[in-house]
Amino acid sequence: MKSLCYLNGMILPPNEARIDPYDRGFLFGDSLYEVVKVLQGTLIHLDAHLDRLRRGLHRAEIPLPEDLGSVCRRLLEAIDLGSGYLYLQITRGVAPRDHIPEVTIEPTVVILPFEQDFDPPASRLLRAVTVPDWRWEFRDIKTTSLMATVLGKLRARQGSVDEVIFVGPDGELREGGSTNVFAYRAGGWETHPTDGGILEGVTRSAVLTLAQEMGVKVEERAPRIEELDQWQEAFLCGTTTGVQPLVELDGRRVAGGTVGKETARLARAFDRFERRALGV
Repeated sequence: MKSLCYLNGMILPPNEARIDPYDRGFLFGDSLYEVVKVLQGTLIHLDAHLDRLRRGLHRAEIPLPEDLGSVCRRLLEAIDLGSGYLYLQITRGVAPRDHIPEVTIEPTVVILPFEQDFDPPASRLLRAVTVPDWRWEFRDIKTTSLMATVLGKLRARQGSVDEVIFVGPDGELREGGSTNVFAYRAGGWETHPTDGGILEGVTRSAVLTLAQEMGVKVEERAPRIEELDQWQEAFLCGTTTGVQPLVELDGRRVAGGTVGKETARLARAFDRFERRALGV
């Protein structure tokens, strides 16, 4: 992969890119982001990611930059990335430091490419730890203000596990630090509804569609900590995670610490779904 990035209309080496210190993304975290998977040089679910970004920018009252899809494709062609992802960040722009932004600011657009090989479907046995959901209320906006998530991820590292899962006041499992959560109980899957309490994951949405097509029962109801002994299996999903089994939560085993058959079934279906975009 060639070492290039995109910044405000220019494709250039990252060490030549310059962000103004008065950029509100730097000063306030006043910005949104997306992560778009790349397989065999092809952008996966690009339209779904850009749709979510548009919705978030609208709610944040940040103007939508034009032709983001074309920009992503142009950068991808320039860098020759086979497997990995593009990180897109849109900030409100540069202005004197004031909590109330000026009305006429040009957004800052940054796109960074990363190489990554992805794990095969249902191949990683993930372990997680729960923490109270100490994040802000607008969890459905994909903002770069991620200090609360960083602290959760540090808690996961301290516990030598793979992920942190945020839990609401009634014991409801909301989502992971960078994943959505599904649990299989009483013959069907359960996952937190998109009611503002979680980010509407692109992978999550695809899995729900696939489950419906396969005739698999899914209820948008939050799994609960007190029901853990009733789970037959569980998985985490996300753009760079794919669909991977959750086999341990807070030191307690799920599905006997193995890959459940329903998880494996959905993981294979999701892998086929992604590869259809490649013509495979």
